[in-house]
Amino acid sequence: MEDNSKSTRLRQLREESMITQEQLAQYLGVDRFMIGKMENGTESLNISLMEKICSLFGCSEAYLMGEEDGHIPLDFAFRSSGIRAEDLESVAAVNRIAMNLRYMNEMLGEGPV
Repeated sequence: MEDNSKSTRLRQLREESMITQEQLAQYLGVDRFMIGKMENGTESLNISLMEKICSLFGCSEAYLMGEEDGHIPLDFAFRSSGIRAEDLESVAAVNRIAMNLRYMNEMLGEGPV
């Protein structure tokens, strides 16, 4: 994969989830300009941001980093265009549970959930 795979994946995940840069920035506790820099590859992701992004979008760090291509998205939907950081925190918490369940099923040989 190309060097900017992280920024490409981040933008792709955000857009597929129909989350704005501003909404993602509020969830991550950074400004919108930082999201733009992360998406165009001029700003690196630290571990804390990477963990929050992976929880929100239900992906592994290896997927976000472009080290693997396998990703089964954990879809979510909102009925309101007014998504707040608190809403995204809730989605991330549910996704962490779902990813843990998926991992446990794989370890038991039952395949992905």
